[in-house]
Amino acid sequence: MKTYEVIVSRENGAWLADVPSVRGGHTFARSLKGLAKSVSEVIILMDDLADDAAPKLSFVYQVDDQAVQEAAAVGRERRETRERESLLATATSAAVARLTQHGYSVRDAATLLDLTPGRVSQLMHA
Repeated sequence: MKTYEVIVSRENGAWLADVPSVRGGHTFARSLKGLAKSVSEVIILMDDLADDAAPKLSFVYQVDDQAVQEAAAVGRERRETRERESLLATATSAAVARLTQHGYSVRDAATLLDLTPGRVSQLMHA
């Protein structure tokens, strides 16, 4: 699914959003959570998506407040880390399966994968 870039600014205590790739893609809200919901609704409406669509949003904060910029950077890093962890978990499960299929012991697999033998056993039986 397409990722929509959302330009976010702040004015008079409200969060404003502009979606450059969507004609008429403008909205506002008092909270960032409310803004994300409003942006999704605007995209669904203006881009003629299915009512139950969940457009992927990428927020760019154009706010002078350094605290907002720093928090947004931390949030991006947290999201990227979760994505990497998910990929790593999948790769780890596959590696456990391959090692055990080739007859390696649980302890050897644990050492190779930097896991405990108990975790390797859990993955083998998942």
